[in-house]
Amino acid sequence: MDDERTDEQQQPLQSRRLRALALPTDYNTVLSDLKERIHTTQMRAALAVNRELVTLYWHIGRTISERQETHGWGTGVIARLSADLRRAFLDMTGFSPRNLRYMRTFAATYPKPEFWQQAAATLPWGHIMRLLDTVPDPAQRDWYAQMANQHGWSRAVLAHQIDTRLYERQGQAQTNFTRMLPPPQSDLAQQVLKNAAAAPSEQMAQKCRNRCLCPV
Repeated sequence: MDDERTDEQQQPLQSRRLRALALPTDYNTVLSDLKERIHTTQMRAALAVNRELVTLYWHIGRTISERQETHGWGTGVIARLSADLRRAFLDMTGFSPRNLRYMRTFAATYPKPEFWQQAAATLPWGHIMRLLDTVPDPAQRDWYAQMANQHGWSRAVLAHQIDTRLYERQGQAQTNFTRMLPPPQSDLAQQVLKNAAAAPSEQMAQKCRNRCLCPV
């Protein structure tokens, strides 16, 4: 009898456990929606961090350009500035003399502070360097930047499309730039997230961790 009562007592307990393990019918839909929201938040935050970095580079480039024009700064000053910035900000990269010259070129190419409204301002710095190196025409440069954003091109893909003259092959078709997010699984999206997670200062890195939901 005791054994029978024990079995009877166990059955309701087992039923309750099974019911607890059973997922609601809309669980997968809710999970999918939450994952999409998390991915979107990560990408928006990473793009914001990327824009801050690009804006910093633009300001450095404009400062160098102005001093060269008004105070006669030469190449030797850029080399000294590079060394001093590296020494002052040990946790940051990107202050090589070569990169400082790219910053100067970037500021000269986009001389107005409203440059961040351009499609190129949303791209990783490596993409911008490629555009500065290989696309002198402003209309073509903006077109390639728009296409890279729209299709999520990696830097290698962007370089290939420039080398094979996609602009001319597409009949110079123009695309209106809208602030859409790059495709979430694209190479561009992954590069933006990677750059943001390795933001070149503790302040920017902390902002990325807080806003991108990136692990510490």
